[in-house]
Amino acid sequence: GASATIDMGAPRFGWQDIPLAYAMDSSAMPVGWEELQGPFAVNVGNPHVVFFVPDANAVDLERLGPIIEHDPLFPERVNVNVASFEDEAIRLHVWERGAGLTLACGTGACATAVAAIRQHLARSPVEVRLPGGALTIEWAPGEPIRMSGPATHVFTGELD
Repeated sequence: GASATIDMGAPRFGWQDIPLAYAMDSSAMPVGWEELQGPFAVNVGNPHVVFFVPDANAVDLERLGPIIEHDPLFPERVNVNVASFEDEAIRLHVWERGAGLTLACGTGACATAVAAIRQHLARSPVEVRLPGGALTIEWAPGEPIRMSGPATHVFTGELD
């Protein structure tokens, strides 16, 4: 099938850019919620925290997602990404700010790939597997993120 590649812009890592409520190391935040500890925070057009865990499928994100999303540490709320490594790929589940659990989240895939690459846990390009399908993310420090995935015709319409 057809695929598309999109330039997602450059990630921002400063605590003010994410934003966080106060200054801290955004690449290893000294905070946690139960088994979700020490997240990596990044802004990829919207704020994200990424948790790497042994098994992303085992985390009760429906319960923990809203708790983290609404934590006062995140003045604009936050998207919550829970990821684990599967072969050379990343398995990802996303709690999207204001939307809840989602089948796929492009910015979440980008944030998670950037976190993995920046911490030398993965190499670019990296495949990110979401419940709704896989995306390929390419990124190098100082560069914009490139996201590739399947393109599907959804509808044809006319505007008057």
